[in-house]
Amino acid sequence: MLRQKGSVTVGISGGADSVCLFLQLSDLREKLGIELKAVTVEHGIRGDESESDAEFSKKLCESHGVHCEVVHVDAPGRAREKGISLEEAARQLRYEAFFQNTEPGDAIALAHHLEDQAETVIFHMVRGSGVRGLTGMRPVSEVQGRYIIRPLLFATKQEITDELESLGQEWRTDSTNSDVNYARNRIRQIIIPELTRINAGATRHICEAASDIGQMYDGFTEKEDAYIAANESDGGLDCRKLAESDEYTRGMVIMEYLRRQLKSIKDVGREHIDRLSALVKKGENFRYDLPAGSEVFFEYGVLKVSYRREDTGFFYGLDELAQKGFQQIKTEDFNVTFSVRDFDLSEIKDIPQKNYEKWLDYDKIVKSFCIRSRAPGDFFTIDQDGHRQKFKDFCVNAKIPASERGRIPLLVSGEHHVLWALGTQRISEDVKLSEKTKKVLVVKCTTSGGNESDGR
Repeated sequence: MLRQKGSVTVGISGGADSVCLFLQLSDLREKLGIELKAVTVEHGIRGDESESDAEFSKKLCESHGVHCEVVHVDAPGRAREKGISLEEAARQLRYEAFFQNTEPGDAIALAHHLEDQAETVIFHMVRGSGVRGLTGMRPVSEVQGRYIIRPLLFATKQEITDELESLGQEWRTDSTNSDVNYARNRIRQIIIPELTRINAGATRHICEAASDIGQMYDGFTEKEDAYIAANESDGGLDCRKLAESDEYTRGMVIMEYLRRQLKSIKDVGREHIDRLSALVKKGENFRYDLPAGSEVFFEYGVLKVSYRREDTGFFYGLDELAQKGFQQIKTEDFNVTFSVRDFDLSEIKDIPQKNYEKWLDYDKIVKSFCIRSRAPGDFFTIDQDGHRQKFKDFCVNAKIPASERGRIPLLVSGEHHVLWALGTQRISEDVKLSEKTKKVLVVKCTTSGGNESDGR
């Protein structure tokens, strides 16, 4: 599992599984040539009991000469904030702690065992996670540049506790493990025992099936991986060819693409994939909400994933420009500089045609103006006769996805007159330079990373 010698961080909770894994890795670290570290996460759920487990884990690690980072999180708060289960909130925060305390290329060792694998497969099956869900947890997987390894997937819980007892090693027991209100506990306490009554080897057989399905799945997904590699870009996944493929392939590609794009695929089930597949086949633009605050846009044949923002609106006044003749606006998404200077008619041939820089006739801007996000009623003047074009219609014609329109900075005069949609070619006819221009407003727009914003 360790593709190269280096840093291995073990997730330790004080429970039998993680204590056993820690001891095994500690004994093997010299032979394996690894630097062993540990992280224990106190989830803020069980009060003093949870704090005591964290302290137990830290002391155990230190007694073996291993540094243990104790990370305190608020799982109940995350659950309330995100509208997710306490189980999922704790899982998210746990993995975040692992990633924050490791570097790309490191291995993160987790203590999932045979029964955990069976629970995962059953959980995925009843949730409708499709073929990928039936593969369960993989012995080795790569996430955010780290290798997640699960060395104890072969072992039963009984084998683990027998090992600890033979060593005379104590461990802690999480009191919430017996609470059947948690989905996994319900599977562990009720469903698996019933399956074992049918066949004593049920747990192992489920895991063997997951391993077989995983090997077959890896072979079947080569086509899906190739499609994504050939049709994916920063702008999303081009689905025009996908719409013509068979239903199974289309669903598999969409599921794999979401898996790569979403922070968590946990709550995306079969019904979501089937619906998205049908909509992609139809070929019309759509927007579709997914769990955990994510959403899918399908526009002009391209599928794109984003996360809903509570408030995408923004507004920046330009009073400083009127007083000083210069102003700069910096945000998380863009930087804009404004400057006013005299204009010489000889410069008319030098007027830039770039999407990230525009020269406007300053004297023709008769009303106060600002930088803001779009609003209903926004328009451009498109000719000298005063004809107008709605900003929405401009976006449709320019094939700017609906998901991006609210983030385009607009230079607006008065209430709704758009002088320039920054990062595009379109400026209002009313402020174009002419032989009569005396003062020019120079506007330059870059992304916050420093790149010129030459979008559409």
